[in-house]
Amino acid sequence: MSAYISEIFNSIQGEGPYAGMRQVFVRFSGCQLHCTYCDTPQTLDTECRVERTTGRGDFYSINNPPGRDELAGIIRDLWSPSTRHVSLTGGEPLIHADFIKTLDLEYPFYLETNAGLPQQARKLKDTIAIASCDIKLPEHNSTDNYNELLKNELETISILNQTSHTFVKIVVLPETTKHSISLAVDGIASIDKNIPLILQPVTSDRVPSAGLLLELMDFAGEKLKDVRAIPQTHRMMNLL
Repeated sequence: MSAYISEIFNSIQGEGPYAGMRQVFVRFSGCQLHCTYCDTPQTLDTECRVERTTGRGDFYSINNPPGRDELAGIIRDLWSPSTRHVSLTGGEPLIHADFIKTLDLEYPFYLETNAGLPQQARKLKDTIAIASCDIKLPEHNSTDNYNELLKNELETISILNQTSHTFVKIVVLPETTKHSISLAVDGIASIDKNIPLILQPVTSDRVPSAGLLLELMDFAGEKLKDVRAIPQTHRMMNLL
């Protein structure tokens, strides 16, 4: 069994409450959504690029898809004393849940998912240590059936929250409103009011105002106990 992978590298987590932690990133190819702000559009490339020297941005290519043992060996080679997790990112890693289940590694898995595939999440609920779950908003234009996507996202969050340290991330656009996040906030609260919610201002030339972020934080804070606004910090440091 194998999976198409875009790149493998060691860097610093730039999003959410684990920002600043060192991780080996495995970026899987393919995604079932089409968000307007996507910064990692994925295709099934014939080659996967692998970091040769951590932090230097030098890569070599391997054939896609790599096998389980080859991937495990690359991850071990990229591990370092300060590294703490293997980040399964994408694209959408849950597409490759069956392959991920076969990985035999001694390192904890950190899943970064759009949360739209609950049946795939169920396969990994006992494998994932930390789950970063997105909730998309109507203005993200991620799908033609928003209500179905939101239902699936909340189901995935509920599944992973049973066994993993789970938090939710919502990308905030300038046009985001209290109304557009209300269903997401209510859904998270119905699962567990202690689940952290990260409001992440979009990284683009059109950033939401400070006033909007504070307004949305207060709105969500009426129902959730841990609401934070955290930008993509790796972009500030020019990291992968």
